[in-house]
Amino acid sequence: MIGGGLYWPTQGFSLDNDVKDELSMDKSQILVNINLLFQPMFEVKVIEENEEYYTYVDIDGVKRKFIKSTGVIPTGVEWIIKDWESWNKLKDERLNTKDIKGRFPENWDELVKKYKNRDYPLILGGYPQGYFGTLAHLMGYEHLFYNYFDKPDLIHDIQNTFTELWIAVYEEVLSEIDVDGFIIWEDISAGTGSMVSPAMIREFMLPYYKRLTGFLKQKGIDIIFVDTDGDCFDIIPLFIEGGVTGMYPIEVSCGMDLVKVRKTYPELRLMGGIPK
Repeated sequence: MIGGGLYWPTQGFSLDNDVKDELSMDKSQILVNINLLFQPMFEVKVIEENEEYYTYVDIDGVKRKFIKSTGVIPTGVEWIIKDWESWNKLKDERLNTKDIKGRFPENWDELVKKYKNRDYPLILGGYPQGYFGTLAHLMGYEHLFYNYFDKPDLIHDIQNTFTELWIAVYEEVLSEIDVDGFIIWEDISAGTGSMVSPAMIREFMLPYYKRLTGFLKQKGIDIIFVDTDGDCFDIIPLFIEGGVTGMYPIEVSCGMDLVKVRKTYPELRLMGGIPK
């Protein structure tokens, strides 16, 4: 239930508070339990399994391969968004805004009571909500990079559709509860810099960032973080222009210098600065 780059609702990770309890650490942020992707989700199906790996269809409809010996993030094998036809089918069947309440968990009323009487930071957003991360996970990195050039109208339609959906969901959520902050999950950077040029960010992401962050700030949310690994120093100004007020994890193992970021962007909120 920690906020950040996690599947809705928990990506199957166990929720363990032992270390925090033992060391009397502050309570961590809790992510609002809400479905930001497909409604309904896809049924998880194992396609093939042997001693080394298994291949399965995930809840987002993407076919992935999980290597048992390493237990790390699975590799995409077949993507759910291939072209206009597959995208339009997803829009019609799983991304309409007619049933926003259907995206809420069955125990939503109970959660609302807990959220209103919380003693922890409550965060909205997180995985799979991002303007690079979402597309990369549903389309695949290589296909996304090509489509910025080959099918720009498709990219814009995806961004616009998700923006309208997310704002509709957040409008409903914020009519019942308040939150302490917001996370946009991207992982747009690698070890040597951004995987996307500043020009591509400006064309395909910034307009939608501004729409979303404008909405959030109208609702009184002024803590808006972007979650991206890697070396993101050169693209921080673009995120700030898009309305973002914080960044993490400022990954030092990729050359990020926390002190340099602080001195260069004194108003930017920061989390991390450790070799994750």
